[in-house]
Amino acid sequence: MSRYWLEDLKIFLPELMAAGEAGNACSKVIEDALTKSGEAVKNNGVIILGTVKGDIHDIGKNIVGVVLGCNNYDIIDLGVMVPSDKILSTAVDKGADIIG
Repeated sequence: MSRYWLEDLKIFLPELMAAGEAGNACSKVIEDALTKSGEAVKNNGVIILGTVKGDIHDIGKNIVGVVLGCNNYDIIDLGVMVPSDKILSTAVDKGADIIG
């Protein structure tokens, strides 16, 4: 057995979920600090993010949202388990440039 449990594919769901929640909390702190800086930034476009109905995984979506948000995109995060018609209607209503 290796010293890294991930290499042996012994991943435990509670620990994985806790890691995702910790990552989300860190992202929120970073976003708040950037917002408080008060610098005017150029908006590069509007991006709708969400995971489609049937998928509860959001770690990757959240990482993408933070990275794009830090690069001056307006992120509209619809969350998880979002029906496709809601994603499309929000994109039309908000004039989204990208759906992810």
